[in-house]
Amino acid sequence: MGTVCTPVWAMEPMLPVADTPAMVLTPARVSEPQSETPASVTVIDRNLIEASGARELYDVLKLVPGMSAVKVDGNVPTVSYHGTQARDARRMLVLLDGRSQYQPGLARVNWNDMPVDIRDVERIEVTRGPAAAAYGANAFSAVVNIITRDPRDISRNSLSALVGNNAILDGRVAAVGHQENSAWRAAVARRADDGYDEPFEGQTLPDAKRIETLNSEWVWEHNARNTFSVQAGGSQSRLERLREAGVEELGEYQGDPVQHGERAFLSLQWQHSFSRTHQLQVTGYGQYNKEVTDFSVCYLDPVSGQTGPGGGIFFSEELRDLYLQNDSNIGATFANLNTDPAVLNRYMTLQSAMADFCADIGLDIREQRYDLEVQDTLQINHRMRLVSGLNLRHDRADSDAFLSGTVDNVSYRAFGNLRVDLLSPLTLNLGGYWEKDQISGEHFSPRAGLNWRPRPGHSFRYVYSEAVRTPDIYEDQAQINIRGRNLTAPFAQNTEALLGWSPAYFFVTQSSPGTLEPEQIRAWELGYFGQFYGVELDVRYFQESLSNLLSHALNPFEFEPNNEGWVDHQGTEAQLTWRPGINHLLRVTGAHIHTRSNKKTEERLAARDSGSALWAWQFSRHWGLSTAYYLARDYNDNDFERLDVQVRFRHRLGRTELEWKGVVQHALDKDPVVFEENRYDEDRMWLGLTVRI
Repeated sequence: MGTVCTPVWAMEPMLPVADTPAMVLTPARVSEPQSETPASVTVIDRNLIEASGARELYDVLKLVPGMSAVKVDGNVPTVSYHGTQARDARRMLVLLDGRSQYQPGLARVNWNDMPVDIRDVERIEVTRGPAAAAYGANAFSAVVNIITRDPRDISRNSLSALVGNNAILDGRVAAVGHQENSAWRAAVARRADDGYDEPFEGQTLPDAKRIETLNSEWVWEHNARNTFSVQAGGSQSRLERLREAGVEELGEYQGDPVQHGERAFLSLQWQHSFSRTHQLQVTGYGQYNKEVTDFSVCYLDPVSGQTGPGGGIFFSEELRDLYLQNDSNIGATFANLNTDPAVLNRYMTLQSAMADFCADIGLDIREQRYDLEVQDTLQINHRMRLVSGLNLRHDRADSDAFLSGTVDNVSYRAFGNLRVDLLSPLTLNLGGYWEKDQISGEHFSPRAGLNWRPRPGHSFRYVYSEAVRTPDIYEDQAQINIRGRNLTAPFAQNTEALLGWSPAYFFVTQSSPGTLEPEQIRAWELGYFGQFYGVELDVRYFQESLSNLLSHALNPFEFEPNNEGWVDHQGTEAQLTWRPGINHLLRVTGAHIHTRSNKKTEERLAARDSGSALWAWQFSRHWGLSTAYYLARDYNDNDFERLDVQVRFRHRLGRTELEWKGVVQHALDKDPVVFEENRYDEDRMWLGLTVRI
């Protein structure tokens, strides 16, 4: 029997821009036209995701104007809107189907371990600008809302495989099922590569990673008024990590550090419709994260400079005491090391061990979150709509290395967003979020927006907003104590006799004052949203003032907890989408931002000029071509410029649909990415096949 081929599209479906704006959910927590939202919004739908050719979720966010999305630590992505700090991007809220991915312990979003594959994502809505009035503290600079595919919209099982250079090897299996009034989906995916591994000063950088994810959902439509859904999943990861310069000064690594991660979540949701004008939504979820970075070091004798028993002095009680006597100053501690009698006596005792001092280190963090939220949406009359709700959250972080135990934080929240149609072309949006937690106390975040629609398809907006970023558990409650484990003999058997205490801790310790204030931002914007002749255009001028910033490093070797930082942003952003017909899609974004700060660390990821251009063309019934260009000027005085090309081919074999694709990512600029060690000169390329049954 011969092969049957039917017309299929490479991007599904690439339709012309509609006469009315797209509906968006994120800015006001309720679906409304994009032209009427109290914020600037970027929507990345499945068309754009597929056309981009991205294999990792963070990479597609380069299509957002003003967004920094790069790897600054080998295999660890950093994503930040109006980027400031390069490694500690902690000022943007990320939601995955309504669950906050902003982790409570270390104030970060771990893009590697996020329990979802990019092929399970239906759309991404990015609220550009502070949105704490709708989502609370930590919706500081922006909100990225990742929405997965509804199982009711999926009709086929699928199997995918992808292989490329630098040991790129991805796979995914997805299944779906439908019953009379319910549907389910489940996807298991694996993503692996050896990073870039470009030679740097004669060394191969350890940046390989292996990540497995599970994401599933079950939806039950009990009746016309009640819908229940359950989501569950998790991830496992193994990442090679770079060696810490501070540790290398004290000893010799016995292999590269390896970071292991685990994540799991369970989410329950009930949606009830009282009427066409009144809806209730109750959501509860729990999630668990665990991350441990393991490495082993043989320590150098401070006198001889070679490995030996004298290296044990770095894990002695006497050196810890000397460190504290010198106001936790490492330089002063080393300057007085050879004159302190207690330290010298301990050093002489160590010589009797007659063996190198080696120890395993585990930098650990375990985080739990339990969240319950009730949201009510009421259309009061034809001119007024109110979205309000209550939230209760319990966060827990447990870490021997960073917290010396367990810390809890319980928070209470109430929010409301009122929309009033003052006149037929004029809409007022007022919003506010009150919250109180055990660490940061009580605070309130307001927002006011005014939208004027002089004619159909054209809208002008003014938005003023304030937001806070509360210190995370580690920033406020840090008690750093790094314990040496699996000590070499005879130190393991005689720890207290040889080191002065048991267990043995690294001499450096740090603690937070517990008095840090929330970071603050005040922002306003003028914007325009328009649709005409197949073109959709959004332009935004903004000013943002950030204060009380925690700008300094907070690690064992550099620990400066204070609120002395400030940043001012002023700039313009634009995004344009043009669909001249069903076979073409053009998407262009650009941003020009002036950034001033009193801290150099806050300017490393602040690109003055950045942008993207993506063009997708379906040039036959089966073949499609897309290409994307990305640019960022002044990432820590370096430029980033890349060109991507993707070719796709779809055909049928009986009832089975096959999709082939090839992708090449070519760096146009040879500057390192942000930091000197990130020299990614080699092109990335891969081939993929998806079979849908």
